[in-house]
Amino acid sequence: MIDTSKPLMTFTVRKELKNGNNGQTKHFSASHKEKKEWLNALPLCDVTVNGIEMSFDMLREEVLDNRPITSKVGIVVERFLGKRQRLWDSDSVLRGNCKQAIDSFVTREILSDDSMKHVGWTLGVQNDTDKENGPYTKFHLYGVEN
Repeated sequence: MIDTSKPLMTFTVRKELKNGNNGQTKHFSASHKEKKEWLNALPLCDVTVNGIEMSFDMLREEVLDNRPITSKVGIVVERFLGKRQRLWDSDSVLRGNCKQAIDSFVTREILSDDSMKHVGWTLGVQNDTDKENGPYTKFHLYGVEN
């Protein structure tokens, strides 16, 4: 069951979520390039914890004590549209480069792993209310009961 009653933190990443499905091809170079871009964008993101805004480094050092989250989480991936962009079909939000984005949270040691043991669910949504500042992506993490 998807339960968003236990918000943990939100990451606002200035990188566009794409649905090109290029990360799942037989050749790894496109997937590798996407993950590298997410890895570079993640430390530059804005983080909000309990209404308090902080840098990625501050979150890592002061909130997480330089250790990944070990409890199970749920993730809402929110695609914010930019100018001249349209909403996708709902089944397209989590394809494309979303896997590389979530993998970057593991590589950057925010999440212990992206397996079902650590990520109970992932939901993709879209938002067309901030096209002036888009495109960008928000990752909302929620606590999940085991």
